[in-house]
Amino acid sequence: MAGYANRVIRLSFPELSEPGDDIHIVMRNPKTVPAQELMADTPENATPDEAFRAGLTVLARLVQAWHVYDATSTDIHQPPLPLPATAELVAKLPMEIQNRMAAELTAVSGAGA
Repeated sequence: MAGYANRVIRLSFPELSEPGDDIHIVMRNPKTVPAQELMADTPENATPDEAFRAGLTVLARLVQAWHVYDATSTDIHQPPLPLPATAELVAKLPMEIQNRMAAELTAVSGAGA
């Protein structure tokens, strides 16, 4: 098989996982993604909320698979988040997961998502 090595990375979150559950995200490795796909489409004079949402869109584009739950839910059984990932769904992830995804991106681009 031809192509770049390590095209995806798996981020595991054992500290967020209940016993027997495996919270994780499989995302495209930012090291193997073209720069234009890692840039947020932030409008000129964007509000902080618009800039944040643009960053979430970039993170959503990288998600290939996940086993995560809606952290905005206060139900005893939080609902799982479906695929495909969107900015709206990534916004429902715990900050720990968002930060870890952004750190992978920052490590390559030198800028936050």
